[in-house]
Amino acid sequence: MTEERACHYAKALAHNMGTTFYAVRSREGRFLAVQIPSDDCEILATVTPADSVNKDRELLHQLVKRAA
Repeated sequence: MTEERACHYAKALAHNMGTTFYAVRSREGRFLAVQIPSDDCEILATVTPADSVNKDRELLHQLVKRAA
């Protein structure tokens, strides 16, 4: 995977899952999108979800609680 692709995946995952993701280079030189970077990798980018994603998740959680 290229560095650009790892950043793209990190952005998509952060948006869809509502949590922070990192684009990293492993000690072997591979580019990855990860949720928890290891100590021996280089963090290339940190991607946090947009505020609107968190608000949507909170609203959905409240609606599910009310329906139960």
